[in-house]
Amino acid sequence: MCDLKLCVLFFVQGAFTGVCSQKHVPSFMNNCDKFKEKGVDSIVCVSVNDPYTMNAWAEKLGAKGKIKFYGDFDGKFHKTLGLDLDLTGALLGPRSQR
Repeated sequence: MCDLKLCVLFFVQGAFTGVCSQKHVPSFMNNCDKFKEKGVDSIVCVSVNDPYTMNAWAEKLGAKGKIKFYGDFDGKFHKTLGLDLDLTGALLGPRSQR
């Protein structure tokens, strides 16, 4: 994911969700240069989605080349980090804590 470089990971609850699309990802996109100045090699957005959805979302946001998008399709990565969130009661299934 980060090739042993300095990497900023951030987690969102889902691709194409309102707050994540309008606030979270754009805030990282707008600060890419500041992260680079601090020595960050890559910024990575991770969500419990499939890689195809994450790719389409990155394209829609115009984030390709600025932020890497990774889909944790089965939520195992989030669960390992203790960042899993069960939103099945809201009909959203397993998600990520922010």
